[in-house]
Amino acid sequence: MSTNTQTPISPEHQRKNILEEILSALPPQIGNTLQKFLREILAGIIVVVLAISLWFGYSAYITRQENQAAAAMGIAVQQQDPVKKISALEEIVRQHDHTVVGKHALLILGATQRDSGQVEAAKKSFSRAKQVFSKDNFLYYSALMGLGYLQEDEAKLAEARQIFRSLCESKLGFDAIAALDFARVSSALGYNQEALEAYNNYLSMKPQSLQLDFVRHQVMKLSNEDKRS
Repeated sequence: MSTNTQTPISPEHQRKNILEEILSALPPQIGNTLQKFLREILAGIIVVVLAISLWFGYSAYITRQENQAAAAMGIAVQQQDPVKKISALEEIVRQHDHTVVGKHALLILGATQRDSGQVEAAKKSFSRAKQVFSKDNFLYYSALMGLGYLQEDEAKLAEARQIFRSLCESKLGFDAIAALDFARVSSALGYNQEALEAYNNYLSMKPQSLQLDFVRHQVMKLSNEDKRS
């Protein structure tokens, strides 16, 4: 008794047969022309399909990584113990530094380290964040502001003043708060006229601010000092 064995048809051969059927339905002149390039057409289709598959696979991988980082971030920010919070944020930065969430974690880490008195560690976190964001990004200036506050904490007022000046000029949403920071540091350094201008700029930007009374008091104080001088 004989057994019929059938040789399996390769996927490439199947695709070639399908293409040949499609070409046979075309007008003879067009079909004959395309028939000469059947192998090239088949290779091109394979490349396109492979590229699409890789892209969807990569997108799924990135989405999965972002979701994992976001879940870890949710746990980290809920930590009440600063030591545990810093440790959790450092782990996010270490494992998910290539994700958007991982980059944002650098800013939160720097702020938490500063609040915990870890000045040098905070400097490193803010400096690293400044490097991963472009200068047209709002978060670049968030990192820069963090560095400005650290400079002020260390009584490096001239350096802090320069940073706050650049924040005032950024026009990326930091204008108002940076005006207050610049005015405060300028006043401490004796640049009363520039401080007065910064406070007045703040009043023009935030006429309904909750800090209105404080700013007006500073304006009156600086104005009186100018008169006495």
